[in-house]
Amino acid sequence: MLAPNDLLELTCGAPGHGGFVIARHDGRAIFVRGALPGERVRARVTEVKKSYARASTVDVLEASPHRVPEACAAAAAAAGCCDLTFADPAYQRELKADVLHDLLVRFGGFEPDAFEPTVEPLSDAPVTGWRHRARLVADGDGRLGQHAHRSDAVVVAPCAQLPAALTESAGGLRADPGTEVALVLDDAGAAHAAVPARRGRPARVLAGDALAEYRVGERSWRIPVGGFWQAHRDAASRYAQWVAAYSARYGGEPGRAWDLYGGAGVLAGALVDQGFAVDVVETSGGAIAAGRQALADEPVAFHRGDVASRLRGLPSPSVVVLDPPRTGAGAGVMSAIAASEPRAIVHVGCDPAAFARDLGAACENGYRLAELAAYDAFPGTHHLEAFAVLVPGLEDRRGR
Repeated sequence: MLAPNDLLELTCGAPGHGGFVIARHDGRAIFVRGALPGERVRARVTEVKKSYARASTVDVLEASPHRVPEACAAAAAAAGCCDLTFADPAYQRELKADVLHDLLVRFGGFEPDAFEPTVEPLSDAPVTGWRHRARLVADGDGRLGQHAHRSDAVVVAPCAQLPAALTESAGGLRADPGTEVALVLDDAGAAHAAVPARRGRPARVLAGDALAEYRVGERSWRIPVGGFWQAHRDAASRYAQWVAAYSARYGGEPGRAWDLYGGAGVLAGALVDQGFAVDVVETSGGAIAAGRQALADEPVAFHRGDVASRLRGLPSPSVVVLDPPRTGAGAGVMSAIAASEPRAIVHVGCDPAAFARDLGAACENGYRLAELAAYDAFPGTHHLEAFAVLVPGLEDRRGR
């Protein structure tokens, strides 16, 4: 009977969602971390469930031609930060496209031959050092590092995602064991570190200032160091550009737009630039305060609360943009959006499984997929960012 710590020799198959490839052993699916499709590896079992098990590669017996030397010292020491830095960047994107396609078919209900997604580079930035904000945790000696994969253990080693300025900043800091520390290298070139506010306790600044400056086009935002902003330094600007282009292409005569899960209003700013008046729905009071300051005197109204409960009563939109958390918007919200009958729905998804479910729900409610694009916004990891444009349509909505 299979048990943790067993060593298996496995031939690896297709990639799965979560930074692993799928192998088989005695009829059981084995999710293997640290391997690539086609490789033969020796792997140690780390977890056993009724229908599957997890394992971590110990030795590569037959390597893929796409394998390269591990680029992340933290991942090499078992941190959970990077799970694909041992594959060449172009092949990483191929694997992500395969996973996205599989999930759109299985979770979204799309026909396999309805489209052929690709994952493109987000920008011409290097595939290392791209992250300008991160959260680290202090180990037993107060040094900052990252949790080991699926563990509370802390690994203190440089991560390939972080630029040298953040790595150096982290190396000079100490915090109480177990304390989470947010680090930012902002768009003014300043490095900041803070223990984020929690349960009524204010943020505690360890380096730099309490607020970080971020810029998109001519606008700038002042966000608490522990507050949300896109991780890749080019992401916010690129997403704004793409949302502006989609709204111009599909939105018709500019009128009202919704920006759901809108944060501090970066995408709202892009919609304003296309002539729309925008209603932003967001739960974070801090994000709303920053957005109101950045978008003062512009036709943007912020509404604080859960998206599902705040849609009723908003002016009817001609365009809806949504950028939900990893859990997705859900069938109820997608149904409510469709009921408002926008000319276009622009969905930005950071989790391909939730993204697929949301698109499928929109198609069940009278919309069809007009455009699909995906970008490598998290190089070296299994994560991606996907964009979809949905428009009203009576024809077969998912290629069926």
